[in-house]
Amino acid sequence: MTHLDEEILEKREQKKKEIYTTLEKGIYLDGKIVHFERKELFESFSIMLPDSWRQMPVEYARIKYPSEFRPQIILTTADLSINMGFTAFPESVQCDDVDELTERIRSVIHRANPNYLLYSSESLSEVKGCWFSFRSHALDMDLYNMMLTVPVRGRIVQGSFNCPYKDYTDWKKVVLMMWNSIMETEGV
Repeated sequence: MTHLDEEILEKREQKKKEIYTTLEKGIYLDGKIVHFERKELFESFSIMLPDSWRQMPVEYARIKYPSEFRPQIILTTADLSINMGFTAFPESVQCDDVDELTERIRSVIHRANPNYLLYSSESLSEVKGCWFSFRSHALDMDLYNMMLTVPVRGRIVQGSFNCPYKDYTDWKKVVLMMWNSIMETEGV
């Protein structure tokens, strides 16, 4: 391949990255356009998620998340390398300050895993929620993890995301866009 061919291909890639930058149009990630659709969860909120993600099969969820406290809903890519989970706590679990709750969760993770690199917590820009991230270790690679706490229709919802650490710079901004797309649905 000539130098000119490589330049043309690089410019095409850059143009796709410039065009596909929203959840509505799609986002150009890892050499392909990821399309999103609004999905309802727990009959209480909806969120924009990649249309190719599917519910993680239970047998894989038990291996990847060996604790019985794994997320109630786990969505994943076809190769199971990128995951987003959600847990909706009962209405009896109340919290007036999601920032404080998020900090407590962050503290628990740090105490249980002092060798993880934890980053500070931040508020979402569009939704009343708070999140933080951390780097953890798996058998064969490091993982990038994000944790969300958000109140939805009187309940606390905890979100989680993980991907290979090498991919986090692309996924972090997309996950924040997805989490900021959370909308309460009409009550029953």
